[in-house]
Amino acid sequence: MLALDLRTHTEKTYCCYDLHPKTTVPVQEQCWLVQSGTVEINLLDSEGTLAFAGLATAGMAICGLPSNYYEMEPLQPSRLLSFSVADVEQSSHLLRLFWEGQQYRQHYSDLFLRAIHCPTALERLHEVLVVVAQLVGTKTPTGVRLPLRLTHARLSHYTGISRVTVTRLLRQLLQQERLFWGRDRHFVLPATAVPSIPLLQKRQR
Repeated sequence: MLALDLRTHTEKTYCCYDLHPKTTVPVQEQCWLVQSGTVEINLLDSEGTLAFAGLATAGMAICGLPSNYYEMEPLQPSRLLSFSVADVEQSSHLLRLFWEGQQYRQHYSDLFLRAIHCPTALERLHEVLVVVAQLVGTKTPTGVRLPLRLTHARLSHYTGISRVTVTRLLRQLLQQERLFWGRDRHFVLPATAVPSIPLLQKRQR
């Protein structure tokens, strides 16, 4: 309840930014708090290409560093709050929100990292879908629905698997009934494949 009260306070004190799909926003040396929606986070690596660094959803915090270039891309209409480092350091309320939000996001970053180290490409793809389902999935009578438009190119970016191979592996998962199409062409995973939502996520919701 404390976290919800703090968010209500900050929304009244600071401006919100409404972001839409197909736009990108540099994180820069700012602290961002996701209020709603889901954003993809990418890091510019040493070779000059953007590498997948995770997803962030409501309650998660994203903090830019001078030594790294991060970029956000909304996967659905999203609302974020932006703060300077000084804003955060001067407010005990914000410090607590950002500490909780970073812990929450780090938990899922670790899950994505574990998923992409699966020994086979098929299991890697499946585990990435499972992590996405844990993060943003909604329960339906047929399983856990992923409410994001996950193109084959985007799944290739998340997993490091070629787009052609992703297409073939998705077909294999569908044949094995480890994945289904929903009526709106969103992916659905069997409920038994998706672990329970962590306590931290339940508290944030």
